[in-house]
Amino acid sequence: MSTEYFQRRQHILIDKLAKESLDGMIVTNLIHIRYLCGFTGSSATLLITADQVHFITDGRYVVQSEKEVKGANVIIDSIPHYEVIKKHNLLTSNQNIGFDGNNVSHQGYQQISKVLANINLKNITGVVEKMAMSKDEKELEAIRTAVEITDKAFAEVLPMIKIGVEEKVIANQLSFLYRKYGDSDSDAFAAIVGTGPNSAKPHHKPTDRKIGPGELLVIDSGAKFAGYHADMTRSFATKGYSDEQKSIYDIVLDAQVKSIEGIKSGVSCKSIDSIARDHIANEGYSKFFDHGLGHSLGLEIHEDPRFSKVSEDILEENYVMTVEPGIYVPDIGGVRIEDDIIVTKNGAEILNKTSKEFQVIS
Repeated sequence: MSTEYFQRRQHILIDKLAKESLDGMIVTNLIHIRYLCGFTGSSATLLITADQVHFITDGRYVVQSEKEVKGANVIIDSIPHYEVIKKHNLLTSNQNIGFDGNNVSHQGYQQISKVLANINLKNITGVVEKMAMSKDEKELEAIRTAVEITDKAFAEVLPMIKIGVEEKVIANQLSFLYRKYGDSDSDAFAAIVGTGPNSAKPHHKPTDRKIGPGELLVIDSGAKFAGYHADMTRSFATKGYSDEQKSIYDIVLDAQVKSIEGIKSGVSCKSIDSIARDHIANEGYSKFFDHGLGHSLGLEIHEDPRFSKVSEDILEENYVMTVEPGIYVPDIGGVRIEDDIIVTKNGAEILNKTSKEFQVIS
């Protein structure tokens, strides 16, 4: 991506800071730094002011920063980053500088206050996250690619999903295929594969448990491409499944379809969550659906806004959201069905192509 691409983001942030009477911001969250200048390494600080943008890192990243960092003056030094700001006189006395308290520990705040005692610090949270909610065309392209890789991997894994196969075998094969078809930064998160009683654990870690007859199976996984995440869940039943297991599947699928039908720009996230939650409650399973309906996707797997009972956010065009209702009943099993969607002016574009039809494994 070009220097101008990242400078546009930097200028938007500077304008937002000015409205808060701030002269600049110290950015320490590495995902936010990547969003603002393109750096993908594991140690950096970004200082943004109206006059200049400074990127600070150490000698491990000389070559990487030269290649990746856009729109910022690169400073390489071995001393703590706040000391670098002081050493190079990058800030003047009594400037009002913001920091994100969600990403600075109490100890970190004490360090900033001690080293940069001549400036006025202000905790300003969520400003970069709000900028990142609406995705531009390059971001949407990356997410589409991540979803396409996810679909392709699922299609290849599906024939190997049989009674007697271990959970971790499925998870490992998905990870391998993401790397085969994507880039080196290929797993959006550690795959969730749960069969039988494990399917009723929403964030189960795969084990050597084998798929058995008369069970439900949940597979939640996603690829990552150019830093952007996909996130898809499909559920299955095995030969010998019960009528209640099939009923649970149908209820979850109906809840998901109805929720997606309600999505469009200008609608509240809370109201979309209620569509699924009310449907599941009306079918008698309210206490078995106890997580939010979905979340945004981007450079992080879980971003704001969220579909939840307490959300105050309103959907806008080009938000990328997951829609993932679930029912988890101990001793019976769990079902979750999840797609990634792009919010449009009049609806939602479903990105995933993997079938959601009820499938029985033998």
